[in-house]
Amino acid sequence: MSAIPVSAQLSPEQVAAPVSGASLKGKSALITGGASGLGAAVALAYAEKGAYVTIADINEKLGNEYTKSLQEKGLHVQFIAADVTSWESQIAAFKATVKFSPTHDAIDIVVASAGVAGDLWSDPKEPPFTLETNPPAPNISAFKINSIGLYYTAKLFELYSKLPRSVPAADPPVLILVASLVAYLDFPLMSSYTSSKYAARGLFRVIRPLLSAKGIRVNLIAPWIIETPLVTDLVKLFAAIGAPPGEVKQVVEAAMLFADDKTINGRAIATGPKRNLDLGDDVAGGDGGKVMAGFFETELPNWPTHSAGIAKLLGF
Repeated sequence: MSAIPVSAQLSPEQVAAPVSGASLKGKSALITGGASGLGAAVALAYAEKGAYVTIADINEKLGNEYTKSLQEKGLHVQFIAADVTSWESQIAAFKATVKFSPTHDAIDIVVASAGVAGDLWSDPKEPPFTLETNPPAPNISAFKINSIGLYYTAKLFELYSKLPRSVPAADPPVLILVASLVAYLDFPLMSSYTSSKYAARGLFRVIRPLLSAKGIRVNLIAPWIIETPLVTDLVKLFAAIGAPPGEVKQVVEAAMLFADDKTINGRAIATGPKRNLDLGDDVAGGDGGKVMAGFFETELPNWPTHSAGIAKLLGF
């Protein structure tokens, strides 16, 4: 595969332009965390455009039920139970994806959307301890899933996308990492989630030149808070202090743009709360700083107040 240049920053008009999704027909796509939330919405959107979609999720019951509902619509979808924190489990998901493709030997798109919210840095109700007792270990599931699992997904896509194909790919393969907008701002309370998403952003930054040199596109989606099973309670907190949420359709639009437009490479898009924007997460864009400065003025003008309000509601 020939090297692919990193694209210039997309204008708001380019980001908002309608996408046909026609190029997805017959392509092989893997969606991690695809049984619910953002991953499920992207899986449906891709399948409706004719992609052969493999949903990988640790929740077998939910995954099988959702996949069956899509199959009943005549869509090409399969489910495989997978734990993204396991290298071997993800290998099984990638193999299943390749075999499910129309030619049984291809993988074109991967959306790494598996994730968990994790715990707060501290809890006002934390039990006291002494030198004679030990404090409980913190929950680090956010790092295992959002960071390590994502790393596994990215590496496996690099490997499996290079396997020989009976029919040459019409377009370069594309990896879409789902991070979060908290990787571009400070949200101290959700420390494990925020820092795990900073790791996702960091991975995007460092593999961007590596994958591009090998002819693999990589892009990132940074969603604002959206009501999904992952963050239902957090959305309620945001609503209580007047912070607007984003919408699932904004993430789907970004995922469709990245999958459909083969000229877009190395871009990070923020989704919500009001619109989608290219974050300019490169040297030319001030590593996202220029866009985020304007973002706080136009999209989240009261973020410091909102953040403090959430802390107060939680008892800090």
